[in-house]
Amino acid sequence: MRNFNTRFRLLDTDRQIRLVYTFFVSIVGIGFALTLYWAYTMNGLSYDGVITHYLGSDATFGEPKSFHELAEITHFHLFTMPIVFLIIVHIFFLTMAPRWLKITMAYMSFTGVGLDLLSPWLILYVSEVFALTLLLGDFFMISSFVLMSTLPLYEMWILKRRLIANED
Repeated sequence: MRNFNTRFRLLDTDRQIRLVYTFFVSIVGIGFALTLYWAYTMNGLSYDGVITHYLGSDATFGEPKSFHELAEITHFHLFTMPIVFLIIVHIFFLTMAPRWLKITMAYMSFTGVGLDLLSPWLILYVSEVFALTLLLGDFFMISSFVLMSTLPLYEMWILKRRLIANED
């Protein structure tokens, strides 16, 4: 498998390109931070909280999510999340990280997206145990995003000279 031109790296880019990548990663990072805040306030990022959020609760007078609500949320996220991660993965593939790490992070991030999109349906229509898959998917997305955004920022702004990159 040949990823795009392996001789081109982030260290080869000019300041304007690095600024654009930095702005994108920063804005997406703010979006993830707000999402984590929202999720924490909605369900406490806990197994029981996720179940209550999707299945409702007599204690909170919450209703289960409807098919329509899940379809609306899934529809929006199905178009946006893969595009955001495609761009983040693209930027990460321009780093000098080893090929195995690039591939692992790409699969981890898209597995997280898939679990995040599929889990609410499984929680509502199959079993509440799938709340664990939702939390796992969120962990995969957040941890892969942190690594795939931190390393490019480091290479673009802190690393002062180009290192000899292994040809992938």
